[in-house]
Amino acid sequence: MNEQGYKDWRVVQSVELGASAEQVWEVIGGFYTIHKWHPDITELDVISDQTDTRQLRRLLTFPGQPQAIEELVMMDNENHHYRYKWHWGEWGQEIHKYYSDLRVFDVKGGTCIVQWVATFYYKEDAISDFYQRGFDELLKLFPMVKESANAI
Repeated sequence: MNEQGYKDWRVVQSVELGASAEQVWEVIGGFYTIHKWHPDITELDVISDQTDTRQLRRLLTFPGQPQAIEELVMMDNENHHYRYKWHWGEWGQEIHKYYSDLRVFDVKGGTCIVQWVATFYYKEDAISDFYQRGFDELLKLFPMVKESANAI
């Protein structure tokens, strides 16, 4: 495999949403529910041998892309955070050492910040557009409430 031009990437993206961290985590906090809120994932399957291994893995189907299996590395529901990595599939054979963190932080005023971080080794940024499409969908589900100009 030719790795010429490859470099280490760290992509950090965030979005503020018009709901509490708890409300947003109810939607995005399930490792097996990303297909319910991210528009690029058309199907998610739980791996059939899931009971034969201690690892929790998900099989993702993306339109026009090869399937990918991701593995849960860490789950912390109390702090609204999980970490996962690429486990198997054509995408990760090209994009090496992919790890991702998804977390939600409360902000004053009943809003929250969702932060999605990825590290990987590849020629170019292979994830920002995907993360942004997920954030765009979350903004539809949890829009920011605009304050009135006359508010005291």
